[in-house]
Amino acid sequence: MTAQLSSSQPIIAGMSIAAAAAVAGVPSRAIASPFRCRAPVARARQLAVYLHHVALGASLSACARHFCRDRATVRHACAVIEDLRDDPAFDCWATRLETSLMAQRDMVAALVAEAQGAAR
Repeated sequence: MTAQLSSSQPIIAGMSIAAAAAVAGVPSRAIASPFRCRAPVARARQLAVYLHHVALGASLSACARHFCRDRATVRHACAVIEDLRDDPAFDCWATRLETSLMAQRDMVAALVAEAQGAAR
C-alpha cells in the first residue's frame, strides 16, 4: 500500500462493513461484532471480510485484526465468497461491488493526500 493509502486507513477500514451491511440489509454493528451470529449476518460478515481483503487490499492478518477473527476464519470467509462466485449472476454483482469499493478507496486516499498537502 502507498503512504497515502496508509494514512487514510481509519476511514477505509469501515468501508467493507458498510458496503456488506447495505447490500445484505443487516446492521453494521452486527457485522462488526466479535460474537457468533445467525446465518444472514454471518454471510454478510464473510462478504465484508472478502471485500476488505480483495477490494480494499488488506492482508489476511489485517482482516483478522479488523474483524476480531483468526486468519483461518478469514481464509474460510474468503473461500466461501469465492465459491459463491461460481454463479455468474453473483460474480457479476460481486465484481460491481468490488469495483465500487476500489473507486471509493482511491477517492478517499486522494482526498486525504490532498488535505495533507494543503496542511503543509
